[in-house]
Amino acid sequence: MMTGNINLLWDGNKKFFLYWLPEFMLFVISIYSGSKALANISIPAYLAVLNSCALINHISICVLHWNFKIYEAKDWIFHFVIGAAAVGVVYSDPMYEIESYFWLYVHIISFSAIVVFIEFNKDIIEASKIELLYYNYIFSVIFFIPGSYLLGDIFEAANFKHLYLYKFYMGCLASGILGTILNLLRISLQENSEFLVYNRLLPIAHIMASFLSLLFFEFHTTAEHNIWIAAVQLVSLLGNFTKRKGNEE
Repeated sequence: MMTGNINLLWDGNKKFFLYWLPEFMLFVISIYSGSKALANISIPAYLAVLNSCALINHISICVLHWNFKIYEAKDWIFHFVIGAAAVGVVYSDPMYEIESYFWLYVHIISFSAIVVFIEFNKDIIEASKIELLYYNYIFSVIFFIPGSYLLGDIFEAANFKHLYLYKFYMGCLASGILGTILNLLRISLQENSEFLVYNRLLPIAHIMASFLSLLFFEFHTTAEHNIWIAAVQLVSLLGNFTKRKGNEE
């Protein structure tokens, strides 16, 4: 039952917390791995490879329901083309580092696992999407306070060259605020607009974010790498705009 209200995490709701603990852990893994990946991968490449999440989600949901006819053949073709082009993005990256892409793959898998977990439990979910987002943030703060020490990141931060620049802290603050706003907007779009509208806006947002990143960040690239990125984003855009209403997930 959707309560729509945010209650305190431990306000007589320990059973709820324990039930959703796997999802909370997956959320922590997804944000940690995503930040590690973005440390050395350009935003356009990151977003392009991230499109392959849809293929993993499709396969996982079909296996979960043991029904591979949930999606049309056209959808499978689009997603396999995106997956293949994403491989091209990875191996044409002039800044390629195996560790960074390892973390990106971890991010994709953990994000897809969250989708599958929610799909598997959708009939017994006792929280709204906003409540779940709230609990995820609370749990991530609780986890990373000791976790940053145990993972060694707190010691690496001591050698970070921008540690004493106010712009770094302003950027962190802005990132947190904008990330929260984007998540709330995503939930609002999912709940208040049609499935097709949200799915068509997503690739457009990826393309816009890729272009905007060029204004704020410097990174080395090549013509081949740019072509692969453009191919992934355009195929994703085309695939979502050719979906019919009956293909709702």
